Amino acid sequence: MNINSSVPQTSRERPDLADFASAASRGEAVYASSKGRSLQILGTGTTPNGRIVAWVEPDIDTTQLFTDALAHSHGMGIANTVARELGLISNPGKPLASRTVTQALELAETVAQVLAGVDFVTQLSHSAKALGTGFTALCQEMDINISDLSAEQRKHIDQAMHEKFEQAAAQGIGPVSDDTAREWLRAILKMQ
Repeated sequence: MNINSSVPQTSRERPDLADFASAASRGEAVYASSKGRSLQILGTGTTPNGRIVAWVEPDIDTTQLFTDALAHSHGMGIANTVARELGLISNPGKPLASRTVTQALELAETVAQVLAGVDFVTQLSHSAKALGTGFTALCQEMDINISDLSAEQRKHIDQAMHEKFEQAAAQGIGPVSDDTAREWLRAILKMQ
């Protein structure tokens, strides 16, 4: 019988995506097991005749732990999208197929990159330094003469906007709408 060993895990109470990815790379399925108060992500093995073997604790929901780890790493929006697209539903006591873990990780990364690209375009449109269309339109609306803003002021405006976009990304908010970026920029310009 070929049994994959458990994936070493730090003292975290909840597993992260690296734990799931590591276990998925070592076997056909992934499951969670508790050891004392900590959780471990384990792989499964196969018997010589090809039967999948996994010892699964009935009260641990590996799928929910995985979607929680996705949400922690990528935000609830991406985790919900991945779960919906791959049909990840709560399933206590059942292992999660390694191919599903791999697909989910790839999908989450792709969605994150797409959202980052959309946010990049929105941020560029509202860039003071690049004189983006959103920035120039708002300055015109607020009766701000762009030539009165120094290069240093425009740099600070862009830094403040960048921080807003990073905060939104860290909170799993994205893509940032044009209206939201416009309101952020309006508040920043009022402080100039």
